[in-house]
Amino acid sequence: MDSTQQHSPPLELWLLEVQSYIARVSGPIMKHAGFEFSRSRFSYKRKNKKSQDELSFIFLSHFPVNYRISFQLEIWHSQIRQTKESFMSEIMSKESNLCSIILYPKDFPSNDPEQETMKDYSVFNHKDLFMVGDWLSQTLQYELVPLCNQFSSIAHMDSFFEAKSNWSVNTKSGGNVCTDLITAKLNKKRDFHERYRQLLQLLNEKIEIRQMSPESRQLLNLCYETIR
Repeated sequence: MDSTQQHSPPLELWLLEVQSYIARVSGPIMKHAGFEFSRSRFSYKRKNKKSQDELSFIFLSHFPVNYRISFQLEIWHSQIRQTKESFMSEIMSKESNLCSIILYPKDFPSNDPEQETMKDYSVFNHKDLFMVGDWLSQTLQYELVPLCNQFSSIAHMDSFFEAKSNWSVNTKSGGNVCTDLITAKLNKKRDFHERYRQLLQLLNEKIEIRQMSPESRQLLNLCYETIR
């Protein structure tokens, strides 16, 4: 038995209780926003104008120590998918690499400085579960759903990227960075050559401090060479 198991209090919850509570907290918010729930996949999906949005919950059981709760948000646009397929089909390791935007809990920072960039949330007892539920309901209602609405079309995405020039790089996702560039090309309001140079500089800064890998830069260069 490891030291964590020796010193941690016994779990008060079963995984089914955790999942049921998360469904109860998230369900009304997501239903109001037009999402349909799949219990078998524990995910919410909707068709939103010209995009498709999917929020998938991930539950990891470390019984008898704790449970960990995470999620993955994917926003899909057919035009962006087609562009990515032209240069990523041979190098991608999973289908989600072709989505327009992919986000995780770390991309919706908590107000708690100690949990500002959490990749997932640990649940040991009912108090933890209620705290995660409160954070989740606030995040879904005031951040995640509005963000999906802002990304409902290529034009809306382009306006978002223009207003928040560092956003795609700050997610530390090479796929999101490529979407930033592709959107500039498709919407034809931003100079995508200039945007490429800006993104490359921002990426180099992240790579220099080891917050992103050199592979992200290679992916951006491949994207640029394909669409130029």
